[in-house]
Amino acid sequence: MQMRPPPLRLQRAQGRAEVAMEVSRGASRLRRLYQEGCAKALLPRAHGPTPEAILINTSGGITGGDRLAYAAAVGARAELTVTTQAAERIYRSTGEAGTLDVTLSVGPGARLDWLPQETILFEGGRLVRRLSAEMAEDARLTLLETVVLGRAAMGETLRDASITDHWRISRGGRLVHAEALRLGPDITVGSRGRATLGGARAFATLVHLAPGAEDRLGEVRALLAGVDLQAAASAKPGILILRFLAPDAAPLREALFRLLMGFRGTPLPRVWSL
Repeated sequence: MQMRPPPLRLQRAQGRAEVAMEVSRGASRLRRLYQEGCAKALLPRAHGPTPEAILINTSGGITGGDRLAYAAAVGARAELTVTTQAAERIYRSTGEAGTLDVTLSVGPGARLDWLPQETILFEGGRLVRRLSAEMAEDARLTLLETVVLGRAAMGETLRDASITDHWRISRGGRLVHAEALRLGPDITVGSRGRATLGGARAFATLVHLAPGAEDRLGEVRALLAGVDLQAAASAKPGILILRFLAPDAAPLREALFRLLMGFRGTPLPRVWSL
């Protein structure tokens, strides 16, 4: 009787990077840096007043079975901007999804900007992403996630791919914002239906939480007036929410760059340069 060969066990990437900041000698300084596996964090000399952390996935992307985790903690009155060295690519999976877990903590009077570059979903890609944030009542937190469906320059049209995204944000121990997204596995990029992004290939969500954040709604809408793509802003006490749809990654990146420069009032990390 012929025996079946054992299932092929493919090598999978695993990594974790953690950065913690605190105020010391009157400035925000590194308190803890932890790196494991394919996840790395660099702290370059910032060209603005806020320290920066650049996250790197040395495996070059995420595929089925990969496990990555990032964490950033900002102590009382400290500041930090976190971004990624490049766009995160979600490659074809042989079955299971890759996972990315993000954990953020923002102390009293502190500020954290989570501004990763784009996530690009390739044909056959599978990603489950979870973001959890805990912030003090008077903390400030800005979150951005951008998703690009396929590579338009390569003529790629997604038909079989999926992304699942969960956000949970608590302020003072109380849940104040939650949202979930699920696209796929049957994706038809270019479909004109509203439930399928109206033909858009790229989209982004930006959430800003801070005392009096809702008072900046008029300012944000004025900034959006100069944006040549679909965008909308809404507010509730202490929270601003912005959403964007674009035909491709390039116009969306340019719009986000200009909006963030105007909204934050400080330079973006150099890796964000247009």
